[in-house]
Amino acid sequence: MIFGMFGMLALAVLALRLFSLQVVAGNNNLALANGNRIRERVARAPRGIIYDRKRVVLARNQASYDVTVVPQLLPEDTAGRSAEYTRVGSMIGMSAADVQTKAEVACKSHEPGCMTSPVSQLVMSGVPRDTALLLEQSASTLPGFALDVNPIREYSDDNLLSAFLGYTGRVNSDEAAADSVYGPTDLIGKLGLEKQYEAQLRGVNGGERTEVDAMGRPIRVLASRDPVSGNNVVLSVDLALERKFAESISKQMVLAGAKRAAGVAINPKTGEVLAAVSLPTYDNNKFSRGISQADYRSLVNDPGQPLFNKVISGAYPTGSIIKPLGASAALQEGIITKDTTITDTGQLDVVNPYDKSIHYIYKGWEHSGLGVMNLFSAIARSSDIYFYTIAGGFTNFTHYLGVDKLTGYYQKFGLGSRTGVDVPGETAGRVPTPDWKKQFSGQPWYTGDTYNIAVGQGDILASPLQMAMALGSIANGGTLYVPHFVSQIEDSNGKTVQTTKPEVVRQGFISGANLSLVRQAMRDTVSSPQGTACCFMDRDVPVQVAGKTGSAETDPNNNVLPHSWFEAYAPANDPQIVTVVLLEKAGEGAEYAVPATRETLAWYFTQGAGAKH
Repeated sequence: MIFGMFGMLALAVLALRLFSLQVVAGNNNLALANGNRIRERVARAPRGIIYDRKRVVLARNQASYDVTVVPQLLPEDTAGRSAEYTRVGSMIGMSAADVQTKAEVACKSHEPGCMTSPVSQLVMSGVPRDTALLLEQSASTLPGFALDVNPIREYSDDNLLSAFLGYTGRVNSDEAAADSVYGPTDLIGKLGLEKQYEAQLRGVNGGERTEVDAMGRPIRVLASRDPVSGNNVVLSVDLALERKFAESISKQMVLAGAKRAAGVAINPKTGEVLAAVSLPTYDNNKFSRGISQADYRSLVNDPGQPLFNKVISGAYPTGSIIKPLGASAALQEGIITKDTTITDTGQLDVVNPYDKSIHYIYKGWEHSGLGVMNLFSAIARSSDIYFYTIAGGFTNFTHYLGVDKLTGYYQKFGLGSRTGVDVPGETAGRVPTPDWKKQFSGQPWYTGDTYNIAVGQGDILASPLQMAMALGSIANGGTLYVPHFVSQIEDSNGKTVQTTKPEVVRQGFISGANLSLVRQAMRDTVSSPQGTACCFMDRDVPVQVAGKTGSAETDPNNNVLPHSWFEAYAPANDPQIVTVVLLEKAGEGAEYAVPATRETLAWYFTQGAGAKH
């Protein structure tokens, strides 16, 4: 009886244990069994290549060796895992404790079943090739650990386009949660075009599922799938022009002592971005390989703000380069004709209508006055008084634009809203209105506010790209386009799968006849002996250039130099290229921004793509 009772008890215990193993923990144990029997390996899809318009490679792939671990495949006992951590750490130059931290990262957050996770975790990236080979040879004796070949980005654009190309990096938890296609060891576009076109560039990973024996040796391949390469992206950017543009602006930065600058060149007939310069730049290769904390802090603390994309994200007072927009509006509304004259005495003395003893003085840049101005001389010589008057009125000039019409036309030219460019992080800028000012400061709108925004001062802000697109619409006869960096997308065999067509925002809001007058005035800015950008442009550039200078004040006390602006297009009779140059806190537009433009356009029309025109 005792023996029988003992036997029944033993059978009961066995039955309970079997029930626990097969039913209660059945799914978990099945996963463990399969994990011990089956090995899965990911074959990374090569990321698509990024080219410039002439098929010069800007971003390619370079093999990187990564050590990964699947917690599910590690020994169950603590001693066995510790031994593996020690062995792997000695091979890759990492402490056993650090290897453990990487392998058991899920356990640190107290996730249930963390050591049964089948998801690969990154232990170390960028392992040297010799170390990778040593680890590969020991793979059969290190269950759980594996060597992945992960293609990382290599950028070969001399870092000139880093603010626009962006970079790739490891997927973070938020990105992985947002799209289940990504695992913790995958790379993803983090910034710029790499992020914008992630879906096109990333491709589809392949893989192989292999059955192994108790020693971890492969028995047979159960399933396999080849990776599908990502699509290639072809930009409208001309790298040769980009280099010359950056060189020319950099030279003027040194002369001016400026720490930050930007430049953009577009095709006014299509909206294509031909060059985009944000200075200083940074090495995006450091990010793709895993930037150190020291390098990152250095970039963040750099007064030049290399991580800030000044072309599309920077919002600046425009200074006088906004005057062609106001002139176009005044012509279109019948406020002026080409023959309307206003005398520039150097200042306007505005009397407070409620208290005659209070006077407001609005000065022009030439305090002694420029004399009698018409449309052409007002733009060529940049008369502030002329634009104060046609925008906000004065004495007997009672038929004027007013703030509503002026800001309305600024908005039609694309200011105050994003251009829609295919690079993330764009600013909308700001077109201030009476309602905006009331909400922002509680103050009413004054005539002086209208005067200020008429000459690109006060609260109006725009990016260099916005100003380039606005000028492009003047140069091309009245069509505002959406700018774009990508001209087409190809598959890995070079077959075109998508082409970017010119996209119109609006057109016809200024008549062709009125724009022709504004273009003539902008031509006078460069060619007239009294023009603010005269006269060496015509001497050095083999085609006629039209443009407008600007000096945007940044300090009402004049303790800080103004921003130096110059916008231009060429040839003046058939524009092929529009450029906008900005040097922050550098001085007068004619002093630094004009020479940078002149040198760039001289090269473009003698040695660059424009030489054929």
